[in-house]
Amino acid sequence: MFIRNCLTPVSELVLIRPNETIRAALQKMSKHLSLPCIDDEEQFLGIVSKRSIFEAFETFYKAENGSYERFLDQPIGTCVLRDVPKLSLDHHFEDTIEIITKIPFVPIVQGEQFLGIVKRSNVQNALAVAFAKNVESDRLLLGVPEVEGAFERMFNATHRLGVSVVTCVPFDAGEPLNRRVLLKVRKSSKLNTLVEDLERAGFLVIQVNG
Repeated sequence: MFIRNCLTPVSELVLIRPNETIRAALQKMSKHLSLPCIDDEEQFLGIVSKRSIFEAFETFYKAENGSYERFLDQPIGTCVLRDVPKLSLDHHFEDTIEIITKIPFVPIVQGEQFLGIVKRSNVQNALAVAFAKNVESDRLLLGVPEVEGAFERMFNATHRLGVSVVTCVPFDAGEPLNRRVLLKVRKSSKLNTLVEDLERAGFLVIQVNG
């Protein structure tokens, strides 16, 4: 999957400008927890969130003993989270995963030009597809000490038995058998035979349908 395939373009977004008042920004955020902030040249400046507004109010109150009403008339630019990681259309979709665990959406830019965002729901849906979450299947968690040749042995086993692979996702586990493979196959009466064949092929079958 490419980033452009799951991009919500800037034309479909509610945007905040740094010279707007905090009051006006909060009105825009009535249905949003956070929004992108861009300047008059359509360049991405950062993210405004309800949390960043609250933290800015704490600072404002301590520094000036200011009232909430005075705070609301301040420019929203003081509440922008500016140190925000960004991606471009040239990045791989999987590059969004680490970022989306830290901020509510991934800003996509071309140079300095703001193109849009990848939403958390886009990443969740893509992972659901990759892990075949909504496909009826048998689930096998495998351990293997090395990757070289592992997939060939695994697919040879499924092919010999005529078992259809739904998805196959490798990942590290940080243990002696430090490579894990999540294998999902179509429901089959040959599941037990597949488990035996995989064990003979050098896999540790950690879990079946767990």
